[in-house]
Amino acid sequence: MESPITLLTGADNRLQQLVDRLPEDLSAPTPCAGWDVRALLSHTLQTVEAFSDAVDRAGGPTEAELFSGADILGNDSAGVTKRIVERSHQAWSTIRDWDASLTTVLGQLPAGQAIAIVTFSTLVHSWDLAWALRERVEFTAAEATLAEAVGGQLVPAMRSKGLFGPECHPPAQASATQRVVAFTGRAAV
Repeated sequence: MESPITLLTGADNRLQQLVDRLPEDLSAPTPCAGWDVRALLSHTLQTVEAFSDAVDRAGGPTEAELFSGADILGNDSAGVTKRIVERSHQAWSTIRDWDASLTTVLGQLPAGQAIAIVTFSTLVHSWDLAWALRERVEFTAAEATLAEAVGGQLVPAMRSKGLFGPECHPPAQASATQRVVAFTGRAAV
C-alpha cells in the first residue's frame, strides 16, 4: 500500500507535467461547465493551498475563494504551480500522526483524510486539464482506489451543493479512472 505522501506526490507530479505543457492562452474549455483552464487550475491550486494551510497555518484561501474561479496564475502558471506544490510537500512532510486532527476548509478532519481529499482533488482536476489538452490520463491502481473511496464519501454531499454534476454512465468496459470521473459528473471519454 502506497503512503499518503507517495500518492500526493504522484498526483502533484502529474499536475505539474500537465501544467508545463499548457499553451499561453488558458481560455480553453474544461469538462467543468463555465470554467476555462485558467479558472480550473486556479481552483485546483487554491485547494492545494487551503489544505497546506491546514498543516502549516501559513495562510490560504477561504472557501468562497476556492470556488470563485479567480485567477491566481498571472502569466506564470508553471511557476505558481511549482511554488504551491512545493509548499504542500513541505507541509505534509511534517505530519507524523495521520490520525491527528486538522482544521480544514471542510472542518475538523484527521490528517489522513485531509491528505486523501486534496490528492483526490488533484487527481480529478489533472484529468480535467488533460481533457482540455486533448490528452488521456489513467490513474495508477492505488490512485484509483483512493479516488473511488474519497469520491464515494465526498461527492454526494458536494453534488447536493452544486459542486459536482450528475453522475455520468461510463462505458461498459470502463477503466477505474473512467469510473471515477463518471461518478464525479464528467463524461468518461
